[in-house]
Amino acid sequence: MDIVFTKGDKKYGHLKCIRKDGSSTETKMPEQGVAPHDMIHFVVEKHFAVKGAFYGQLKAGASISFQLEHNELSKEVADKIDVWQTESMVESLQSLLWTGSEPDYNGFMYMTEQACVSRNIPTPSITQLQFENVVEELLSLNQQWKQLSKGQHLSVHF
Repeated sequence: MDIVFTKGDKKYGHLKCIRKDGSSTETKMPEQGVAPHDMIHFVVEKHFAVKGAFYGQLKAGASISFQLEHNELSKEVADKIDVWQTESMVESLQSLLWTGSEPDYNGFMYMTEQACVSRNIPTPSITQLQFENVVEELLSLNQQWKQLSKGQHLSVHF
């Protein structure tokens, strides 16, 4: 699936996902001064091979909306633990990006653990090397995103 992040007016950009069969789903995407939340999702889901969270469900046919609109296949791949562990990691990375300094492993693990505890789910096991790989790609995409002008886009493959 190809994912296209288009820079908007600093309030909203645009997210479009184009599946292998040519079908697509799209929505407005909040812009927040750093890599968009949905871009961070891409990095986390890609690096941890998460199949049952946001992009896995979209790839399987769900439509983007306030609440994902599922088809039968996307319901089958949806996994509550995947969804909430991924969301916990994404929120942690986004918070660390907002500080303006490079995200650190200990801060990331602490915030991820707290988010998982509050959601009553297990904390994912993440090595320092895995974290460093995620951060490397995330910082690269974040830099590319910041350099885009309104209407320009960044494409990735999931």
